Amino acid sequence: MQDKLERLVRIVYKKWKLGQPRIKEAHPDEETFVCFLEGRLTGEEAARIKNHLISCDSCAEILAIQAKLKTDESRDIPSELIGRIKNLVPEQKSSVLEILLKLKEKFLEILDTNGDVLVGREFMPAPILRGHKIKDFKDEVTILKDFKNLRIEVKIENKSAGVFNLTVIAKEKETQKMIKDLRITLMKEDLEMESYLADSGRVTFEHVLLGKYTVEISSTENKLASVLVDIRI
Repeated sequence: MQDKLERLVRIVYKKWKLGQPRIKEAHPDEETFVCFLEGRLTGEEAARIKNHLISCDSCAEILAIQAKLKTDESRDIPSELIGRIKNLVPEQKSSVLEILLKLKEKFLEILDTNGDVLVGREFMPAPILRGHKIKDFKDEVTILKDFKNLRIEVKIENKSAGVFNLTVIAKEKETQKMIKDLRITLMKEDLEMESYLADSGRVTFEHVLLGKYTVEISSTENKLASVLVDIRI
């Protein structure tokens, strides 16, 4: 199903690109891309680069690679470009956030997820990351998914060999305010491991071992969302 979705995204994106004006100007050089990522261009120059990236696959790929290299420095990835691409990805209605990770020495590798992944300061759809071969993350991975009026953010931090912290944050989708009085429960094979009433909208499960887990987010009346986490070596 995921492969079909990615093929559909590529087809829609190619058709959209055909309707865009062709860029006849020279491609920006590496120094210009660096200045763009670091915010050192004028407003007019930055707008010109963004317009070029939207119509030029090769330059967009170069920028994605440079942005990945600068992730640890918290550089911005062009929000307009990310926004245009995200609009091409069909909204997923599933009430489950799925996260499949692999621990590689000190790095976490994303094997699969149906949520958006934090890269620098932007959340990007997983199919876009796979298209640019961005899958390795140092120390931690943050993934976001919307469930109707609820926004769930999950952060997985690699603490030591085979041990990680799992943080779940619940917000209102529109206002971005933390949602209080939700119960967040960590389960493994139908066995409840830990359960907390999230007075602040945030819960952290510490010293969790590698394996398969389910996180249930519930109000006093209903189950609102589920997060499936599978971390393996």
